[in-house]
Amino acid sequence: MITAVNNVQTQGVYVKVPAEDWSLFRALIRKFGWQAVTREQLLDCFVSTRSQTPSISEAEIMDEVRAIRYEI
Repeated sequence: MITAVNNVQTQGVYVKVPAEDWSLFRALIRKFGWQAVTREQLLDCFVSTRSQTPSISEAEIMDEVRAIRYEI
């Protein structure tokens, strides 16, 4: 995802760039003052913000599934 850092309003876009062109593209990103984040970095950020203790247990999830599926 590429966003303009110095603008108040930004637009996120996804761009597939061939590996051999990545260094050139990254230089262009820096030149414009944009920010580049890879898909892996976005996923890592998402995972790191998730709670380590789930708010609902696996048993509670299965109870809900059974109740809906089998109308218990």
